[in-house]
Amino acid sequence: KRFSQDKIRIVPAIVLVFMFIVSVYPILWMFAGSLKTTNEFYTNIWGFSLKPQFSNYLSAWKAGTLGMKFLNSIFVTSLSLAILIPVNSFAAYAIARQRFAGKTVIYMILLSGIMIPAGVLGIPTFTVALHFGINNTRTGLAVILAAQSIAMGVFIMRSFFISLPTSLEEAAMIDGCSPFGSFLRIILPLAKAGVVTQVIFNGLTNWNEYFMTSIMISTPDRQTLPLSIANFVGRHNVDYPQLFAVLSIVTLPVIIVYLFSQKAFIEGVSAGSVKG
Repeated sequence: KRFSQDKIRIVPAIVLVFMFIVSVYPILWMFAGSLKTTNEFYTNIWGFSLKPQFSNYLSAWKAGTLGMKFLNSIFVTSLSLAILIPVNSFAAYAIARQRFAGKTVIYMILLSGIMIPAGVLGIPTFTVALHFGINNTRTGLAVILAAQSIAMGVFIMRSFFISLPTSLEEAAMIDGCSPFGSFLRIILPLAKAGVVTQVIFNGLTNWNEYFMTSIMISTPDRQTLPLSIANFVGRHNVDYPQLFAVLSIVTLPVIIVYLFSQKAFIEGVSAGSVKG
């Protein structure tokens, strides 16, 4: 009987190891490919380089003019987060804790935004941006990306606000705190994991956004990193080591941010999956 229980426990472990390899190996393969010469890439496509070519990163950085595009990506991602985090927090708090007519309808409409593919909204969104004169601007792109992230952000934050006891707000108001003050000083700090989850989840999405960026931005000096990746994919020839170097440059900041905030991100995802 004990042997059977041990076999049952081994199965999940084997599955986890397999999923780990499937998830991590493509990233390692990408980094390994970025350090090869073009000839070595084709002769030793799955292995690691015997003589790492770190110059591929410098060549890719210069060829793709990644300096300005890196700053553009940072600006667009940071501005979109600066817009959507306050908006999502206020909206989710109102839906979770306040009573007003049509609250459920509004929440269901917001949730429907998660189910609508971005490609369906591409042309209508560009038409609106063209009407307001914010097309081909980094600020306009940040506003649009923030708007696209509202549905998921409200869903995440609402889960946290519902899980907090109302006695916290009642105690704050007894001490003379206004509803707005209790939200900023008591409720929002307790939902820090939800805010971090938004920063990682929506920040990652906006950092890697290609479709809407390709529609909105047409000037090379305003392009973001995902658009620079497309420039390395030629019609007849692709320099894969340099392409992998660009992919590594784009991916590395995301990995660093996740490593420093993974605990809060896991807490946020767990709370969003079990809270109503």
